[in-house]
Amino acid sequence: MQPPPYLILGVVCVILGVLITLGGPVPRARLGHRLWDLLVLVLFIVGVIWIRYWDDLSNFGVGLIAGLVAIVIRDIRGFMVHFQREAYGRGHRYYWYGRAHGWYRRRWNRY
Repeated sequence: MQPPPYLILGVVCVILGVLITLGGPVPRARLGHRLWDLLVLVLFIVGVIWIRYWDDLSNFGVGLIAGLVAIVIRDIRGFMVHFQREAYGRGHRYYWYGRAHGWYRRRWNRY
């Protein structure tokens, strides 16, 4: 007995969503990034609905949650790619404390 075509398409959509989430390009946080996120979300929702494991509302909820988790994973990947070579601009660990301390002393010495 052959599985129905929507079941195969659902599995393909979910697998494609996972591949885009874990191995796809992570563009900068602009419109292209949001479009990829929307594509991943739609792939998960449609894929889980086409698999038809539970009733339609539960399938939609599971697809929505899985899609949102995938978007969070993509955002974490984008954050790591963007900030992998960034370094904190101030070399000394007490930089801000020293500036605040100097401001505090100057203010009280004036009066």
